[in-house]
Amino acid sequence: MYGETGAAVREAFAELLRQHRVQQRLGGTADERAAFAKQIRAYRQSVLTWCSQAMAAVSPLTFSNQAPTRANPFRDVATSGHVTSPAGALARAINRAKTESTVPAASIEQLTTLAGTVSVELWRTAAKAAALAEHDTAPEVAQTMTVPQAQAVIADVAAITQALVVLDQRYRHTPGWEQLAQVGRLGWAALAAALDANLGQPDYTVDTLGWRPRVKPIAGPAKPGILGGRQAEHNLLVRMKTIPNATNLRLVIDSQRLLSRHLVPYADRVDQRLADRWAQRADTYVELQRQFRRIRGLTGHGAPAAAEGANAVSRLRALPATTIVEPRVLGGFQMLFDRLDHRIADIVEHGIATRDLVQRVRLPRLDSSSGDLVAPVRERCKPIEPATNPEFVDLLRRRLRPHPRAQVETPGPSRAGLHAALIHRPPGPGFGAAPGL
Repeated sequence: MYGETGAAVREAFAELLRQHRVQQRLGGTADERAAFAKQIRAYRQSVLTWCSQAMAAVSPLTFSNQAPTRANPFRDVATSGHVTSPAGALARAINRAKTESTVPAASIEQLTTLAGTVSVELWRTAAKAAALAEHDTAPEVAQTMTVPQAQAVIADVAAITQALVVLDQRYRHTPGWEQLAQVGRLGWAALAAALDANLGQPDYTVDTLGWRPRVKPIAGPAKPGILGGRQAEHNLLVRMKTIPNATNLRLVIDSQRLLSRHLVPYADRVDQRLADRWAQRADTYVELQRQFRRIRGLTGHGAPAAAEGANAVSRLRALPATTIVEPRVLGGFQMLFDRLDHRIADIVEHGIATRDLVQRVRLPRLDSSSGDLVAPVRERCKPIEPATNPEFVDLLRRRLRPHPRAQVETPGPSRAGLHAALIHRPPGPGFGAAPGL
C-alpha cells in the first residue's frame, strides 16, 4: 500500500536529514567518495522518477487552494497553455531536474544489493521504496482518488523534494557530485506546493490505496491453541471468494454463530466491549440462521468454506476454558469477523438480486400425490422480494454489516518525523534518538 512505501521513503529521508558531516560519514579516499556519490545520484534519480510519475498521476485532481488574482470562470486553466497552480510548477521543476541529470535511475541490482556505508544504505532504502511506490500511485490507482487524497500525495512529494534540495546542498562538496538543475527554483516550488496543499484538508486515507498482495490460505497443519482457530477463520474468509450454495452458506452461518458464542468468555477477561459485541454478533447469526430455514438455492459450491468453518469451531472447542488470550489475537478475530460479515452480506444480497436464492412458501392446500400416510402441506419456492421481506433486508444491511467507525485520520509519525527533520528540530520521543547531533 501507499502508506507502507510512502512511510519508508519519508523515514529514510528523515534519517538522512539528521545526519551531518556527510564527508566523514562516507569515509574512504576521494575516489571512493566519488564512487559513492555516483551511486547516491542513481538512487536520487529513482526518487525523482517516482516524484514525477506521482505528480503526473494526480494532475487531473490538482486544483490550487489559493484564490486567483483574476478569476475567469469561462477560461479553462488546463487548456490555456500554461500551468498556474503551485503543484503544476513543482511538477515542471521535478521533470527538469530529472531530465537534466546525467546519471540513470538505479538498476535492480543496485536496489537489491546492500550498500557499503550507512548513509548510502539509507539512500538505497529510499530509492527501493520509491520504486515500489510507483505501483501505489499508478494512473489506475489515481483514478480512484479524491481531490483531498491527491492533495496528500502532493504534500508528500513536496516534502520529499524539499529533503532532496537540503541534501543536495550538504553533498555539494563531495567528489563527483552533481547538483540538481535549478535547485533554487525547485526548492521554492516545493515549498509553495506544500503550503498550497496544506491550505486545504488533505485526506490521509490515501495510505490505504495501492497494490495489495493476494490473500492466500494458510497451508500446513493446524497452529497450536487459539491460533489454529484463527487460521481456520482466515482460510474460511479466503474460501468465501467463491459463492457457496444455500446449504453450505447455512453451514457457514451456523459456524459463525457457534464461534462468536464460544469466544465471548475469552474476550470477557480482556475487553468487555469486545465480548458484548461478539455476543450481539452471535444473536445476529441466530436470527440469520432462522431466516435461512426457508431459503433455497442450487447455484454455487462452497464445500471448502463450510469445512473451514467446522475446523474453526472444533479447534476452539478443544481449547481449555482457563486459557488467557492476548488482546492482539482477539483483535485479529475481530478483523476477520468484520470482513466475513461484509462478504456474507454481499453474497446474500447478490443472490437476492440475481434470484439465485429463493424462499419457500406454503400453499393453502395439501399435497395428495406425496405418497405419505399423512398428506403434507404443498410448498412452492419463489424469488425473495426485498419489499415483502423488510426484516430480512434490515438484518443484512443494519445488523450484519459492521457499522462504520468514525476515525480521525492523522498525518502519521513518518510525515511528522520528516517535517521535524526539515525544520531541524530534535525528534520527539516517538521518533527515536537522532544520531550525529
